[in-house]
Amino acid sequence: MSEPPIRIGVVGLGLIAQGVHLPNLETLRDQFTVTHVCDASRERAVSVADRLPGSVRASTRFDDVMADPDVDAVLILTPGSHGNIVLAALAQGKDVFVEKPLAYSRAEINELQRAQAASGRVVQVGTMKAHDPLVPVARDALGRIGPLRLVRVTVIHPNDECQFEHISLLDAPTPDSAVVDEAQAYSMKRAEEALGQGPAGPRDLYTDVLLGSVIHEAALLRALGLGLPQRIDFASVDPVLSKSPATEPPRLLAVGELPGGAQLQLSWTWAPDFPEYFEEVMVIGSAGRMRLTMPGPYLAAHRSSLTVEFMVDGQRTVTTTQPHHSTAFVEELRAFAASVRSGAPNVCTIEGAGEDLTFLQQVARAAAKQAGLPVGGEAGQGTDS
Repeated sequence: MSEPPIRIGVVGLGLIAQGVHLPNLETLRDQFTVTHVCDASRERAVSVADRLPGSVRASTRFDDVMADPDVDAVLILTPGSHGNIVLAALAQGKDVFVEKPLAYSRAEINELQRAQAASGRVVQVGTMKAHDPLVPVARDALGRIGPLRLVRVTVIHPNDECQFEHISLLDAPTPDSAVVDEAQAYSMKRAEEALGQGPAGPRDLYTDVLLGSVIHEAALLRALGLGLPQRIDFASVDPVLSKSPATEPPRLLAVGELPGGAQLQLSWTWAPDFPEYFEEVMVIGSAGRMRLTMPGPYLAAHRSSLTVEFMVDGQRTVTTTQPHHSTAFVEELRAFAASVRSGAPNVCTIEGAGEDLTFLQQVARAAAKQAGLPVGGEAGQGTDS
């Protein structure tokens, strides 16, 4: 007999919930059933609950979800830092899937590691690119292009609207101001723990760009087996960071050395009117190159693509691989179900999120140094190259 579906509580009902995870939970209805939804806007929570099959509870406080005996596991899909919600879930014995960023500070990561070890529950971080069907193929292909010389990661990020204009979102009228204020205060506290009480420029770069988007590149580099730089040799942000809040995201270039000796060149560019999201990992070895193009995050019909060029018996060989029809978002939920049910390996762990966090704090510190701005907290404790 097949096992009954895992009963899911969903915390946060914004874009990522409505546009991605709720439809995918329905696709995987043999493995999951939603029993409780939560949002700062009660109206939106009730509207979402009414559209889901079965009897689904609606609430505005995540503690109500964690205390619900009809919830086995939770999907945490709110913005900001998530440590407090994850801790609440683990304390109630729930397995956890949590959207990135898991945490803003390394201290938060340490708390979560201790709590998970005590609870024995699963905590999977939603850095979905690690679950792209072509990642294992790309990892294997690296062995065919010789010793690695250069890894170049390029992201062109348009405005959000052009990425999800095909999604009809339910509004969030009259959100509970106390819930919103508590969440923002928690994230601000953890951001100050990470970077200190310094100027707004480095903090905005860290929370909005690095933890909001570039964190996916960090997780992807680890998933490909390339690792992350132990130091950042150079970082440039244009416009240069200032003491004031940024008016829009900047252009970022960071350079460092990967564990195997290859140079990492990471470029992230805000291009609000660009037609679509673009992301590419180019790996150049002594005997060939590999090009992995990743799909836009909100377009279910888009897929990754892998091209490998290498030499065989003196002949240049080019292979192109396309994945099957499942997406990384669906595959990460399959993996979560397998970890919860049978203890299958979790590739998006708290420990991995901690590595990403350390790397991104280094980038934030290097960018602040370029601008002559101070950085305190955990990031300020690092050493400049």
